[in-house]
This record gives sequence, C-alpha cells and structure tokens, in this order.
Amino acid sequence: MQERPGRGVILLLFLILWVMALTLVLEERSRVSGINENSIYQESFRRQELPSGLYRQIMDTKAKDVWDVFTATMARGSFAPDGVCTDYQPFLKYKKKEYLQLRQSYQAIWADVKYFPVAGEDIYFEDTYGAVREYGGQRTHEGTDLFGPVTEPGYYPVVSVTDGVAEKIGWLPLGGYRIGIRSPHGGYFYYAHLSEYDHSFKEGELVQAGDILGYMGNTGYGPKGTKGRFPVHLHVGIYLRTPRMQEMSVDPYYILKMLQERNSDLQDR
Repeated sequence: MQERPGRGVILLLFLILWVMALTLVLEERSRVSGINENSIYQESFRRQELPSGLYRQIMDTKAKDVWDVFTATMARGSFAPDGVCTDYQPFLKYKKKEYLQLRQSYQAIWADVKYFPVAGEDIYFEDTYGAVREYGGQRTHEGTDLFGPVTEPGYYPVVSVTDGVAEKIGWLPLGGYRIGIRSPHGGYFYYAHLSEYDHSFKEGELVQAGDILGYMGNTGYGPKGTKGRFPVHLHVGIYLRTPRMQEMSVDPYYILKMLQERNSDLQDR
C-alpha cells in the first residue's frame, strides 16, 4: 500500500509554490515600475528613440493589439536583444491608467504616419531636438530640420505625413509660413519655413497623407514676408495635448528615419 505524503512534505510543496508565485508577482511589478503618470513628460518618452528596424518588427507581428505590443516594447526601454515585447498584461494589471495614457500618447505620434514629408532624393537631417536656438531669446529646438542638395526656395514639395485637419495656417515670426495638421489620433504635425502654400488652405480643411502642403523655403525670423535669414529647409515638429500641456513637443527624428527607410524600401521594389 502506497503511503500518503506527510504533512511536512505538503507544507514544503505549498511553500515552494507560494515562493514561485510571489517571485512572479515581484518580477511583474518590477517590469512595470518604470511607468507612472509622469512618464509622458520624461526625456526618455519625448525622445521617442526607436532602434532601426524595431518598428518594422512590431508592425510585422500583425497583431490586433499591435499598439499594446508597441507600448510595452517602448515602456520596457533599453531594448533587450529579443526585440519585441508582446507581454503587456502586467502593465494593464498593475498600472492600467498610466499604461493606457502612455499607449494613447504613442498612438498620437506613430499610428497615423504614412509619408516622408519631403518629395525628393538625398534629403538629409540630424537629430537636433533640444539644441540651443537664440532668435527671439534663448530657447531649445523643438523639431527636426530637413535639407536637400537643391538650395533654391520652392523646389521641394512638402507633403502631409498624415491624414488630418488643417488647424493653423499663416505667418509666425519663428516659423514663417507654416501649417499645422491635427491627425486622427490627436497628434499635431507642424511644417514651417514654407516658401509658399500649395493653395489657400482654410482652418478645418481635410487633408490626406501625401497631399502637397507647400514648398520648402527659408521664411521666418522676422515680420511677415521675411526670408533668406537661414538656409532653405523644412522644420517638422510633432506635438501632443496632455493633461498638463496644450502643446508638448516630442522628437520627430526617429519617426522621420522610419518613414525615410520605408519610403526607400518602396522605391526599390
């Protein structure tokens, strides 16, 4: 006759299972501890740093919950060698409110982007977000400047990165002739220093991704009509509405790199 396990063995097994469960909970809590209600205001979020190819890996999962995968991957940070993070449930379990705010913010920046903003070859740009600027008083650069080998105003068409609604049009002393498009997920995409507009846009006008907005120029840094005070280029800015800020800038550099690479891949096909 087989003997039943003694009470001591049962208690030991129970203790082992309890320790394993506790370890799992602690590991999950540790994974999500990096996000809080201030996450979208932190430098790591505003930089939007995404390694080359990782965006494509995330989108290639073709998951219905792709923006959960995207958010979990970005929230994990440091981008482990295995790349994509598909386990976002601990975020929903322990930090649901903060996580959903983070997901909504990432969608506003990334979910609607379709086209590189300049139609032309050999367009180049650097990550100058946060660099010092002095016109109008010392400030920081809140976008990315794109240049082309042709330095004449009006040569390069500027196209809308996203679908959306024209929200602001006209002259700004800093931005010259500019236009701002509010995308469906709430991101504000700002295009500045245009030489001219494609047509007389009206506030509230619907715009489709790829539509020509105007042409690259060098307007701004003065009263209406000022031009030529800096090289011809396009300034692209991306802004979010947050619970604390009407317009919070984020770094467009990695979004533009992704769009440029994707555009290049399409041209090679």
